[in-house]
Amino acid sequence: MTHITRSPPVRVRSPRELAAAFLISAIALAGLWIGRDWETGTLAMVQAGFFPRLICVLLLATGLATLAGALAATDGTGSGWAWRPVAAITASVLSFAALLDRIGLVLAILALIVIGGLAGRPLRPVPLAMLWAVLATSCVALFSWGLGLPLPIWP
Repeated sequence: MTHITRSPPVRVRSPRELAAAFLISAIALAGLWIGRDWETGTLAMVQAGFFPRLICVLLLATGLATLAGALAATDGTGSGWAWRPVAAITASVLSFAALLDRIGLVLAILALIVIGGLAGRPLRPVPLAMLWAVLATSCVALFSWGLGLPLPIWP
């Protein structure tokens, strides 16, 4: 007669961290698969695939570390997801992408900040204006003037 010993089941103590670990790892693996044919070159002569592959490897390491943390976490609260920040950040990014060509970079950044601000405590008008000014100026300087991308700045 043989005895079958079962190991105790792995208990997930933090489902949110586990989901984040799988998401991060999936993005990293997808990036590695997409860039599998890109040349990486050497450290002395870096090719186009070097940095994407490096970023994906670092992302995969982060996903594995998050997975280890999810399995070893001791809080185990298992509380629900905070849907409001997820929805607000997603809506802000999608609105930025949809509005960029229509109203220009400067106003699309304002929409990004206002909608994204719904994720947490709303900003007061002065810090909101300062954040908008800094981000808009930085983005115009970097993407339009620095990199020469043909982005509409104003409507």
